[in-house]
Amino acid sequence: MQWNVHERMRRYRVPAMAVAVIEGGRVVWSATYGIDGSVRLPATNERFQAASLSKGVTGSLAAILASRRVVDLDAPVDRCLAPLTLPPGKQDAGHPVTLRNLLHHTSGTTVNGFDGYAPGEPVPTPEQVVRGETPANSPAVVIATPPGSAYAYSGGGYTVAQIALSHCADASFDELMRREVLTPAGMRDSTFVQPLPASIPHAVGHAADGTPVPGGANIYPELAAAGLWTTPDDLARWLIGVRDAEEGRPSFMPTDAAITMLAPGMNKYGLGVFVSGEGEHRRFMHSGGNFGFKSSYVMFLGSGNGVVVLTDGDNGSYLGGEFIKAVAAAYGWPDYAPRVATRATLDEKTMIRYIGHYRFKDADSRGNPDLSLFREGARWFLDLPDIGRTELLPTSALAFVAPETGYPVTVDDDGSLRVGSRVARKTQD
Repeated sequence: MQWNVHERMRRYRVPAMAVAVIEGGRVVWSATYGIDGSVRLPATNERFQAASLSKGVTGSLAAILASRRVVDLDAPVDRCLAPLTLPPGKQDAGHPVTLRNLLHHTSGTTVNGFDGYAPGEPVPTPEQVVRGETPANSPAVVIATPPGSAYAYSGGGYTVAQIALSHCADASFDELMRREVLTPAGMRDSTFVQPLPASIPHAVGHAADGTPVPGGANIYPELAAAGLWTTPDDLARWLIGVRDAEEGRPSFMPTDAAITMLAPGMNKYGLGVFVSGEGEHRRFMHSGGNFGFKSSYVMFLGSGNGVVVLTDGDNGSYLGGEFIKAVAAAYGWPDYAPRVATRATLDEKTMIRYIGHYRFKDADSRGNPDLSLFREGARWFLDLPDIGRTELLPTSALAFVAPETGYPVTVDDDGSLRVGSRVARKTQD
């Protein structure tokens, strides 16, 4: 299927999308699309919340400071935390919490992500976030597994790293970022200041139903995990700089720092980035989601091709995924090409038993966890809590794919429904 970008923005209720396309290690074009049909070339300097894309920028900072021996990635992190102390947990002298395992998501720390704080609400310090103290709206970070033993994505761990980097370098985190990464990388329209000053042009976040986030955007004191405000051109400069550094060209970061950052650990995660593939497929990437904002990027290290997508809507991950596939197809990338699905004959008699209402086990804290599987004539649909009705294409007797989202949809013997990697249980109503 092919659609116009503005049709897809209206479909997903995303008012603005800003993108930058990189070819051969340089930005070849950027644009800001509006749901009203507008296109501005190049992209404007309107800032978007980058959410978890912040983690990669944090990783580059840590690698730079380690290269200069301001921090030691493998020393116990406690020495950089005082007066904060890590909670007792699964760490010990042989398995300490370090900056490296915090940034690799292998430190054993808990708290996956953060909801942010509405403008006007009390905002906790990073230390209060780690301790789970009022006014923090997230639980305390604990060391739930022995450091180094397993991968578990943890924004809580990145908040510990934020405090440690700031203490060891003797500077506030946003100032440290400005001095060591943003300014040297040419990211003149980016900042880790939270809340963002009203005088700076910025997008307003939108919920899945298209309504604006109250106050425009939530505040995230968890800067290392989720605090970056940026533009697609600025993020593209950062991506190019990381690749240049690894290849030994002039950059904002030393070559050894880039090599350290891009060395994958468990689950192919480096310092703040996923690193995957070999040869022409080797790339680093990340996606992110704050309330009302969704974002993603990918950078191929061999070819120097890449793309950045920033959106101001909770359904922006769907839109961004489609845009990245369109870029991949247009530029002949070795990965991210749209998948081809072949229609199959459905076992209608069996599938009819699965028609009904379901509830996701891991629903987003703000979202409706309910969904439905239903049929209209010979056509099958899911009604999802975020984007609503989406048509399904049968790919086997008991399986579908949702062409819009790319989600495989399968049924289990216990009556549950699998939508992508998520499981939903049938309700009684």
